[in-house]
Amino acid sequence: MIEGQDAAFPKKMRVAIIGAGPAGLGMARVLRDLGMQDVWVLERGQIGESFLKWPTGTRLLTPSFPGNVFGVTDLNAISYDSSPGWSLKCEHPTGPAYAAYLEQAALAFGLNVQCGVEIFSVRPKGESRDAGFALTTDHGPAEAEFVIWAGGHFGDPSSGDLSGAEHGLHYSAVKRWRDVGGDEVYVIGGYESGVDAAIGLAEAGKRVVVLDRGDPWGDHDKDPSRRLSPYTLQRLDEARARLPIELTPDVDVLGLEAEEGGVRILAGDGRSWLSAGAPILATGFGPGTGPVTALFEFDDAGTPALTIDDESTVQSGVFLVGPEVSHQGQLFCFIYKFRQRFAVVAKAIAERSDVDLAPLRVYYQNGMVLDDLACCEDDKCIC
Repeated sequence: MIEGQDAAFPKKMRVAIIGAGPAGLGMARVLRDLGMQDVWVLERGQIGESFLKWPTGTRLLTPSFPGNVFGVTDLNAISYDSSPGWSLKCEHPTGPAYAAYLEQAALAFGLNVQCGVEIFSVRPKGESRDAGFALTTDHGPAEAEFVIWAGGHFGDPSSGDLSGAEHGLHYSAVKRWRDVGGDEVYVIGGYESGVDAAIGLAEAGKRVVVLDRGDPWGDHDKDPSRRLSPYTLQRLDEARARLPIELTPDVDVLGLEAEEGGVRILAGDGRSWLSAGAPILATGFGPGTGPVTALFEFDDAGTPALTIDDESTVQSGVFLVGPEVSHQGQLFCFIYKFRQRFAVVAKAIAERSDVDLAPLRVYYQNGMVLDDLACCEDDKCIC
């Protein structure tokens, strides 16, 4: 059941899942399979809102392939029995296409989704473990026994502590690359979004210079969460063979300064570049925890600290799912990674609710559960 903004708003919930992206909907599906009642997904925009806001032409990095009948779940699927590759007939879906898959999944799975709900705050109702939570929303107050944050991070753009960042334009603020002014555009950051921006700008007829503090185009890190995907590298090679894209490694950009003629890009080694227009900031995203930030503690890298059940270390009853989940330095930032933690969170909630765990067997059988974090040690990335 998917409800619009004017539908009846649930005032009391067993579980409130905040965010109707792949993490929120996938999490709701597992709880539905466990027979949990009063589970609601609350979304301030539309289902797949972040994907709808992606720049035109941006696609998922991981390929979709309908191999479910062979026991191989589509890498971009949020459940073991669905496949965006099959339903969309596309290997690397665009943002809007993937949002359409998510909406289809929510309908097919019969999930309770309330769109058009802005969450302003989430606070514990008391000090006891099962006191529950009070939610302040633009639809009035609500209560939940458990809260699962699945808000994602696309809506939390980060400037990377760049001085003068207001003179740049963050990647997430661009809808169409052809709308970016100037014949030459500088991109600060050469990871996934930086390369995507460079290719989009070059295809729009602009000369592009990419500045990065490292060398992501030649990096050989074993973790696919920390290096450019094969899909991006392939796109980059093909684009550079016909378009003016200059890659400049080992540039530690410290700040931006407005001056006559444009924006001066200042590097730590004394080099500088004058950009006629606002440079594109491909400087990443924050944790995206929004109104539940105070219910988590964070490590030195700004990553939410979690228990082995992906629960907050400082507030019981609050869980995190999605690309911000990290254990032992390993990020679960791809869909095929973070979906393996849905059943872990569901099990923790179900055990406190005296719910039969038998329905989770199918998740184990389909490789949808990662509850042994030994694989997240050192530089091994077999998650």
